[in-house]
Amino acid sequence: MISFNKHYINLAQSNFDIQQKYLQNVPDDEAPQQCIQQYDLKNPVDVKYGYKDNQSLLFEIHKNLPHQPDFKIGVDLIYLIDINQTLNDEALEKMKSALKCLINYLTEQDRLCIIIYNNKADKLFPLIPLNEKNRQIILQKIDQITLQKGNSNILNALLVANLCLKLRQYKNQITSINVISQDVEIQQNNHDFKQIFEKELVFKLKTFLLLSNKQQESPKIKKKPGNTKDGNLQIVKSVDQLSSLLCYQATKLQQSVIKNLLIIVKTHKQCPIQLSEQEGGKFQYVNPYEIRISKNLISFGYNKVHLISLKNSPIIEADQICEIEVSFEQTTSNHRQKYLIPINTQKSNGIIDRSVMVDKYRLKSRSQMNEAIIYYDPHRIQDSTEILKNYLSELANLPDDIKQQLTVETKQFDDALQKYLQNPFQQIQNPFIAIDDLKKQQRLKPFDNH
Repeated sequence: MISFNKHYINLAQSNFDIQQKYLQNVPDDEAPQQCIQQYDLKNPVDVKYGYKDNQSLLFEIHKNLPHQPDFKIGVDLIYLIDINQTLNDEALEKMKSALKCLINYLTEQDRLCIIIYNNKADKLFPLIPLNEKNRQIILQKIDQITLQKGNSNILNALLVANLCLKLRQYKNQITSINVISQDVEIQQNNHDFKQIFEKELVFKLKTFLLLSNKQQESPKIKKKPGNTKDGNLQIVKSVDQLSSLLCYQATKLQQSVIKNLLIIVKTHKQCPIQLSEQEGGKFQYVNPYEIRISKNLISFGYNKVHLISLKNSPIIEADQICEIEVSFEQTTSNHRQKYLIPINTQKSNGIIDRSVMVDKYRLKSRSQMNEAIIYYDPHRIQDSTEILKNYLSELANLPDDIKQQLTVETKQFDDALQKYLQNPFQQIQNPFIAIDDLKKQQRLKPFDNH
């Protein structure tokens, strides 16, 4: 990361013309018609919890944010488009169609800037609102995009985008930088890109990596079993999906109502915390008695469940095990709100909230199946089958009503185990990839322009 940032700084210093414009402080944007919507948020986050054997507590971070299609705030969107000739003409036309489709989802409060790049970067137009006049300008500029010879130099484009933000005379509630490229090398530094925009407070960075059929088989592609998403990187295996993905991403940003969510779990000295598993958000283990969960942006109706499992010493007789402090800001104001959620002891053995345990085992099924596939070796097949058997034995010990809700997961593990036992020399496919991909397609269907 240090070498990447050093390269970026050197590049920024060499772009004299752009730097001079920045030093002269010349505004490089157009302010939209201001329209700020307010939404009354009191306690937007619930914490459900459960434990078994008086030793393991599981917290589910749940958002009380129903889908609100009429609520939209302004977003500043900058798209960095790689026009290097590794992209073919057909893919370029589909990319341009996706951008045009995106225009229909943006409002007059949103602003857009498109920067194309290969060896150098060119800004097609400054950051401008999506009013009727500017829509025509944007559509014409998109039609004029053509492929050009040269290497994909993302650093030039990031420099132009960063200075574009610095020269703003007006800021929308949320800023987002989106990279669209077919350069597989972009994976190496993708996580470092955000460092360039570290001064942007309410900020989202997203990279859409378009893969050709040949690239999908390339050893350069970092494959993560059962997942096509890695941090800020979204791997797009078909350009036809790009339209839905861009519109979905923009709509989520338009409906982001909470920023800088912080959840602090505090326990007492008789019940220290040992972090055992986590899912979703950024987790910070402060000390044996405090853990913090943070999330930058939260939007209406698009939130995954966040789970955190804490292994505790045997529960003592005290009424309160721990206290959870929730604090957040609304994207339409800088006022920070805070409230407390006490977690009390359970009066009888068993599970407090069964839905929490269902979510836990659904998430665990994905990680355990991935692990069984990763450890596959035809000469040591017992390593993989042992993982599958252990998961099934855990499910067998759950209450019947929870097991009924996990029938899909149970069936997939049973099938995988039988396939391994029948033919140890045949590696199986991860069944949850198809299951979860179908759910993603259903989620993106409303944004499909076909």
